[in-house]
Amino acid sequence: MAIAAPAELRSLLRISEPFTEDDSATAVLLLDLALGVIEEEAGQALESATDTLVLDGPSRQDGPYQSGTGTDRLILPRWPVTAVVSVTVDGDVLVHGRHADYTWSAAGVLTRIGAHWPAHDRAVEAVVTAGFTTLPPGLKRIGLRLAAAAWANPEMLASETLGDHARSFSAEALGMQLTEADRRTIGAYRART
Repeated sequence: MAIAAPAELRSLLRISEPFTEDDSATAVLLLDLALGVIEEEAGQALESATDTLVLDGPSRQDGPYQSGTGTDRLILPRWPVTAVVSVTVDGDVLVHGRHADYTWSAAGVLTRIGAHWPAHDRAVEAVVTAGFTTLPPGLKRIGLRLAAAAWANPEMLASETLGDHARSFSAEALGMQLTEADRRTIGAYRART
């Protein structure tokens, strides 16, 4: 999943000419790098993917939604969850359903029905599909801004002088730097660990 199309970056940069093949390749690279910056801040891959998660069972030192404290909920690190293929506890495959072994929510909560999650290491294996097929608009905006900053200042110059013309770049334009507002926006999509 690309954070945006090269044509969207071209529009943001107000470049009227179509991108050349090299320009398109550069745009794709910058958009991929911007997505990497956002995912690094979020602490999780944001693109929808199916992964096998091997989870430690919660202990008594964990928060109030962990089984060691008597709860039936287990929070997955990746979200939003769009599918749970399977859940295995200590080698036993659980059955999904309200009147079976467990249920799940898009928020990434596995709820055990009539039991608690075991409280030991590598207790639960869950095969889940999590992430976005299309990034939320706030993350797309941040990614386009980061890519545009890198496009406009590829050498990451602090200032430039040509004859009697001089220009300075703001700190944010020196590369793919997130602002505090960006961090707050991305924080809403942070992995739970």
